[in-house]
Parts: sequence; C-alpha cells; structure tokens
Amino acid sequence: KTAYEIRNCDWSSDVCSSDLAKGFGSDQSRVDSQITLAIPAGRAQDVYQYLKGKYVAQDRLLEDQFPGARLSGKQMSDVSQFTDRYFDTPSLDLYRHKNSCRYRKRINTTHPDDRKNGRELVQMKVTPPGKFDLRNELKYEVKRSTRSKTIDDVHPVLQLIDKDLRADFRQVYAAAGIDAYALRHIFTIEQTRSRGYLDLNGKNFMSFSVDEGAAWSLGSRGVFASVDLGLVEVAYTEADAATRKQMWEIRDAIVADLLRQFPDLRQNSDSKYASVLDQLMRKIPVLPLLLRLRLV
Repeated sequence: KTAYEIRNCDWSSDVCSSDLAKGFGSDQSRVDSQITLAIPAGRAQDVYQYLKGKYVAQDRLLEDQFPGARLSGKQMSDVSQFTDRYFDTPSLDLYRHKNSCRYRKRINTTHPDDRKNGRELVQMKVTPPGKFDLRNELKYEVKRSTRSKTIDDVHPVLQLIDKDLRADFRQVYAAAGIDAYALRHIFTIEQTRSRGYLDLNGKNFMSFSVDEGAAWSLGSRGVFASVDLGLVEVAYTEADAATRKQMWEIRDAIVADLLRQFPDLRQNSDSKYASVLDQLMRKIPVLPLLLRLRLV
C-alpha cells in the first residue's frame, strides 16, 4: 500500500493492522486522532496543571459518563524538550500547501531512561494535491551519511535519513508536487512539552500534552502554545469496534470539559510551523522574498 491508501483506509474495521502504527516511511502512515487547541498567551501552565490535577494518577475517571469503563490516569507524567529544525523550498511550497518537514531531537527532562529520550527523526506532513482530508504524517529514522558519495549525502535533509529510505522520502514529496532536493532550513523551534497519559481497561489509550515553543528569524520571534489530545495508535487499531467508539467518546468528553474550564481555547488545524511562520512574515513582510532569493 502507498501512504495515501493506508491513511484513507477504514479505521472502523479491522482492515488496518496494528503494525501500521510502527516503523518508518510511507508504508507506516499514522491514524490522526489528535485535536489541537490553541492556548492564549500566558495560560499554558494553567491548562496543564488543570489536566494534570484532574487526570494524572487518578482512578475511576468519568465513571458517571462511562459506567463500566475502567478509566484511570497513569502515575507518570513527563516534560520533554524538542529541537525542531524546519525545512521548506525557497518558495515555501510546503507552507502554502499546509505541509511541513522537520528534523526533531527530543530530550526527556523528567525520565532520562525513557526509550524515546535522545531520539532523532525526520518527520513530514504531506498532502496529495487537492485532498487536504488525506494529509499524512510520516517519519524516517535518522541514520546520517558518513561519506559524501552522492548529492543525498550532503543535502541538509536527505543526509539525515537512512539511505534505504531516501528514495521513499523523495517519492512521497514528488507525488505531492515537491522537489525534495529544493528543501532548505527555514528556522528552528525550541519547544517544551508537558504530558500525561490515560489508561482504558489497564492499557494506555490516550495522552494529552501542552506545548510551548518559539523560533527566531532576523531578530523577530514567533511563538505558540497549544494543548493536544489524541488516541494511542496501537491501542486504537488493536481494539474492537465498540472499544474504538468508546475511545472517541472519552476523548470528546475530556475536550468538552476542558473547553468548559477554558472557554478561550480555540481549535487550530494549522501546524506549529505554519503558525510561527505566519507570525514571522507579519513582523518581517519581506521574509518570503528574502527566502526566495536565498538571502536568509
């Protein structure tokens, strides 16, 4: 299957197996259950402390709304630091089509023994032309070039990707009308993520995270703060239809409660890359021209 075929499969059936949530490349597209709410300036920690106090290390959650469901919050919560280098073409083709490409490195400041601590990935969001409801999020393992034998080995993005996956990376973007060789660094976002986890019937099925981040360009700063709530892909794909339905209902109930507590939260489908770039272009109106002329 291609990335687009996997993303468009029937997630209410058992057609898509759990291994689709694992691995790298276009054969490992993700089911997107995440909802993102933009947080007004200065309120991010208020939102996180509310979620943490209500759900982390708590038992018998929402039992009035979901009798019989064993819903609990894990004891663990964590804070991670992300360094995200974003890439685009000089004409900002990814931005204009609501796509993105980043090289991410994460450090778990709370649990250094976490298996994802120190992980490095190249991640892309890519949309088939004219089909914004089929956006994919794909990831590629970082395995840097050690020798400069080809153009890929010196490219700012392709040199990071395992050589066995580079053709796949180029092809996915080519199918969306993007020349992967045109990608160059635009800016770097430094981000803090505070996270908590919920279990259903003893198995982790959902997480929430509050993100705060910023990037600089030509002396100007773009910032964001958001809360994301989403289902765990493996737990979802392995569940039966009734459990999947309940997972969605629980997520929606938590979102509704959060909006009652913080009515100024607003759903936001823009990527962090797009949100920050929008701010920077408002502050630096000539930035697109400078990028196109390769002057920054």
